[in-house]
Amino acid sequence: MLKLQHIEMILAIDRAGSIRAASKQLGRTQPAVTKALRQAEAELGVAIFQRAPSGVVATEDGRAILHRAGVIQAEMRRMQEEIDQRRGEGTGRITVTVSPLAANRLIAGAIKRFRKRFPKVHVQITGGHEPMAFGPVRDGVVDLVIGPEPQGKDVAGLSVAFLVETPVSVITGESSRWRSCTDLAQLVEGDWLMIGTQARLPYLQRHFTSRGLNPPVARVTSESISSVLAMVQDSDFLCTYPGLLLEQTLAQWRIRALDIRPPIRPARIAITTASDRPPTPALRCFCDCVSQEAANVFQGAIP
Repeated sequence: MLKLQHIEMILAIDRAGSIRAASKQLGRTQPAVTKALRQAEAELGVAIFQRAPSGVVATEDGRAILHRAGVIQAEMRRMQEEIDQRRGEGTGRITVTVSPLAANRLIAGAIKRFRKRFPKVHVQITGGHEPMAFGPVRDGVVDLVIGPEPQGKDVAGLSVAFLVETPVSVITGESSRWRSCTDLAQLVEGDWLMIGTQARLPYLQRHFTSRGLNPPVARVTSESISSVLAMVQDSDFLCTYPGLLLEQTLAQWRIRALDIRPPIRPARIAITTASDRPPTPALRCFCDCVSQEAANVFQGAIP
């Protein structure tokens, strides 16, 4: 059976890109790391790495093994953090993926609340978008996502705690040829861009298909909301945008929100965590802080 020391070794080799570099990082001799790798490969019956010009790279089997090894290592870390936090040491780490709405309206207040209870826990925050943000939660790489809730098959393996419902607006430049449009059907042939990656395209297109319209294809996508707004400003670009961010956005950018009738179906913002992984005390506290902040910030918007 593969031992924890083997998992540590193969993950270190993968990060370092060579056995020599991994041995330095681990403070072990190169022969000891090589021996651990050979033991792991013998136990599993497959080669994990193969030689490359500058070191080693994972084989196809190796990539699957390394993925599982990373999940195991993350769970071992969480187990130790659980124990430490129950003892009152209050250390550990939380990884959070936030949507633009959460990044701008929720995360600062939530962090302020959280640090009063767990000042020593490190919080790593990254931006991300559905549906790609949910895979790392299932795998244990990310602890939670604050953003649009998963839908359909994306819900599998996840636990969802609703926070707030945001209107979805369509924005364009102040001088855009679309600035007076009120019917989504008029915008099908428009030049659309999208916040996020191409994986989010169904989230844009469903607004059109639900009305029996042929959906547009966003030819430009960006994970940077600032770059999206810069492209929309003073242009004919069209983009869906969270309504709860509109007020501050319109005050800073030369952008107009279209008065689409009937309105586009709103988006539900939620905290998404793994359903099969018990949260640490710090993670439970962090989720509570996010919920409290959402209740405070969006008092009139929560149904």
